[in-house]
Amino acid sequence: MTPLLELGLIALGLYLTGELSRRVGVSPVVGYILLGILLGPHGVLPVYRLGPTTELLGELGLLLLLFYLGLEFSLGRLLEGSGPTLVAGAIDLVNFGIGAGVAVVLGYGWLAGLFLGGVVYVSSSGVIARLLSDSELLAYPEAERTLGVLVFEDLAMVVVLVGLGLLTAGGGGRSFVGAVLFLALYGLAARYGKRLLARLLDLEGEALSLLALALLTLVSAGALALGFPAAVAAFLLGMAVAESGHRPRVETALRSWYDVAAASFFLVVGLHVELATVLREAPLALLLAAVTVVAGLVTGFLGGRASGLSRRAAVGHGLMLLPRGEFSLVIASLAADVGALPEGTRQALLGATSLYVVLMVAIGSVVFARFDAVNDLLSRPLMRGAEREPLEAIDPFPLE
Repeated sequence: MTPLLELGLIALGLYLTGELSRRVGVSPVVGYILLGILLGPHGVLPVYRLGPTTELLGELGLLLLLFYLGLEFSLGRLLEGSGPTLVAGAIDLVNFGIGAGVAVVLGYGWLAGLFLGGVVYVSSSGVIARLLSDSELLAYPEAERTLGVLVFEDLAMVVVLVGLGLLTAGGGGRSFVGAVLFLALYGLAARYGKRLLARLLDLEGEALSLLALALLTLVSAGALALGFPAAVAAFLLGMAVAESGHRPRVETALRSWYDVAAASFFLVVGLHVELATVLREAPLALLLAAVTVVAGLVTGFLGGRASGLSRRAAVGHGLMLLPRGEFSLVIASLAADVGALPEGTRQALLGATSLYVVLMVAIGSVVFARFDAVNDLLSRPLMRGAEREPLEAIDPFPLE
């Protein structure tokens, strides 16, 4: 298969899958992963394969996913509602321990537990933001708390990804020194290079697209050469660009690259998974989904109540945090490269996580589409008398 034909089939497959997913009413992420699993080299009909084209698109998609998350991250957002956000975020962090505990109880060991803890812990900022917008729920009071906790999770995941990324790189003195060096260079650039970055990005059209893409790939490649996780470097670069004042223009300039490459990343994740492994690990995926739903609703409710939400809004907060997505897949992909983990464990984590994400995105899509009915059903036993949360419009949590 020529690279040109391969690229055409990838684009066509992603387009058709995305359209079908939207008609069915689930996130396209579900369709992209299933496309890779079913039509990949280990699937029912091996249309797609792992080659230079797919690998490059997948790697670029991962970088762009983390870069765009970095663009949305603002320390000011976290500090503006720091009290309630930190309270709800700290309670939400319990889910990491629950995921890690499941791995240990099932006999996968503490190292696999660190990865599975991250898989279960982090909600999908991209999927949730899309579902909130599509379902017109941004005006609900619990949406403010949910977006705040997503920022908290993004911050926590920087620490998690750095640690897991160093394990992926094999750890050791070189990786540690390289990570410290990269972070030191990043700190100096963030402190003294703001004006230079702002001037560099003060471009228009294709010039801005090309320079932004060059910065993303070269910074990530430089980080990788130092033993620092390229995905985290992309996230940190996104934060720096957000502070430059050019965030909206850079988002627009790279949007086409992002749309194609991010979709390709989810396809590539599916391509790495053997269908037989997914089916074999279905019980683990179902267990993780059940644990996540129960634990997520409980910690979401407790975090919402502790941070000042009504009972109904606290239940809604837990519902809004259910979808898992890109970060869980990133962590599973990191686990697949850790030599210290047995091959069977790596395949189990990747297969189970792929199906787990599909399940959680599908559950989230259904919940968001019928949010009021589901919220009423779960919150009514918790409310006193005729207590009801008014759903009057308020300003959503600021994104800037």
